[in-house]
Amino acid sequence: MRARKLPKLLQGFTLVICLSPLTIYAAQQKLLWGKVEDHASLLKNFHLKHNAPSSPDLQLPTNLSIQKNTINTLQLIGGNVDTSEVSHVRYNQYYDGLPVFGAQVIYHISSNANTTVTGLLVDDIVQDVPNIDSKISIAQAETIATAGNSVATRVNTKKIIYFDKNSSSKAILAYHISYVKKTSRGPSISSYIIDANKGTVLQEWDALPKSALGQGPGGVTFNNLPYRSGRYQFGNLETGTNALGKFDILFQNNTCSISNNLFRVINLKNQEAAQLPFELPISTASEIAYQLIPFVYACSSPNYANLTDDGFAPVNDGLSPINDVTYFVKQTFNMLTNQYKVPSPIGTQLPLRVYTHLADFDNAFACGPHCMQEGGIVGPQQLVFGNGQTRFSPLTEADVVAHELGHLVTDHFSTLIYFQQSGGINEAFSDITGMTVNNYLRTTLGFTWYWNGNDWTIGANISKTGKPLRYMNNPPLDGRSIDNAANFIPGMNVHYSSGVFNKAFYLLSTTPGWTISKAYRIILDANMHYWIPGTDFAYGACGVIQAAYNRGYPYQDVIIAFSRVGVTCLVGQSAIMATNN
Repeated sequence: MRARKLPKLLQGFTLVICLSPLTIYAAQQKLLWGKVEDHASLLKNFHLKHNAPSSPDLQLPTNLSIQKNTINTLQLIGGNVDTSEVSHVRYNQYYDGLPVFGAQVIYHISSNANTTVTGLLVDDIVQDVPNIDSKISIAQAETIATAGNSVATRVNTKKIIYFDKNSSSKAILAYHISYVKKTSRGPSISSYIIDANKGTVLQEWDALPKSALGQGPGGVTFNNLPYRSGRYQFGNLETGTNALGKFDILFQNNTCSISNNLFRVINLKNQEAAQLPFELPISTASEIAYQLIPFVYACSSPNYANLTDDGFAPVNDGLSPINDVTYFVKQTFNMLTNQYKVPSPIGTQLPLRVYTHLADFDNAFACGPHCMQEGGIVGPQQLVFGNGQTRFSPLTEADVVAHELGHLVTDHFSTLIYFQQSGGINEAFSDITGMTVNNYLRTTLGFTWYWNGNDWTIGANISKTGKPLRYMNNPPLDGRSIDNAANFIPGMNVHYSSGVFNKAFYLLSTTPGWTISKAYRIILDANMHYWIPGTDFAYGACGVIQAAYNRGYPYQDVIIAFSRVGVTCLVGQSAIMATNN
């Protein structure tokens, strides 16, 4: 494919924004968005390090005037090449060997070596952190983080530089501490940022994102949706029952197993998390020790039917959680790889583990490589689906399954931090992925009965109270979510702040000339090529606007959609207009 000219990113003037109040002789967080030469005065203070392995197709930046001996480094972590042969190369910022939390830049390099750069860096850290000696020891910091949590396990601690833009607007020497914790609501990965000199807790959050031959039943026994029954089937075993396609199985010696190169489905046999002899998320050691093998059931030609999940279904009104996840995980992969041409949407650490039949768990969660690292866990990336409790039946409907897989896409590309505004965008991307899979089932696969094209709720079909998880067209209907950035409060639950980007997606998708699949295209592009761990609402909008411009879509519509939810991408005081001027 002939490479096109790398598009201009912005209006042709230097695009460095001081994102914190201007303080003389203090660190500042700065936005980069434009030509490398426009940011030469900032980038010259950093040394590029290429220690990480990279794809042979990935072009790395060359001929850059960058310092060779400095405590400020940009370290390669990876990247990807898009369909226009543009390399998007990611570098994390380090100061004196310590990672700068959430700071990352992305070089965008075309085949003719035109190079632009986007990202967030913290400049002049030395003014706030002249040395990296700390008054608080690691042991003291871990005691602070785990106080009152005697069940804390796998404590993972690293010293970092943290830019506190919410209060002090300073760079702070800190510890990032995380550990796995069992709670009454299921597992969590408790994460803390603690001042390494004062011992104060600067931030805390849960880093664990929550939320074909084979035939058999699927769905639930009750009916919440006005346009279809809650019950359906995979294949064509029953007459008069709505049918989706068959699901992939491996048939051998009169048994069917659900295992392939992409994922394995594993049955937790309706045990509660507290009853399991191992911890969640599940490590490789536990997988081996407790023989957590792919689900196998007796089957025969021509039906290859799984009717009862080996006797563990129906459960809590769910007819077959295993059939559900097997089909919907595969279709989400198919959508990403076939329709959106993303060859490795969750990376190459496969097969993914998909755990089902976790009893008394009104939730589902995903844990990719970065999440596993955060929890100090050595093991495969995984999805875990609960059977539900009183609020939900098994959380294995298409939009919920795709939502969880969407977290793994984010973990692989932008690694949006799961708190503050970046966490809200993280959740929104997963909600948007769920809605897009509904649309894919309807418009691409032709299952028009499954989703009517106008239902903008998430999780409605599995709700035992009749109340959906989300209302994307009107987020505040749930009583907690926001639909305008002006209503964001620091520390807000990420499931509620997700309403800002969810509403923007709804507005864009329903704009004349746009569709759900077209709007998702640029949201996915932004996640893959522009968003970084510390993305906020404004920066996130910049990425989506840029992605629209790159594809020749009417980016003005994107600007308008975001303006209607109170989000403006700024260059100085002027809105970004990615024009050819």
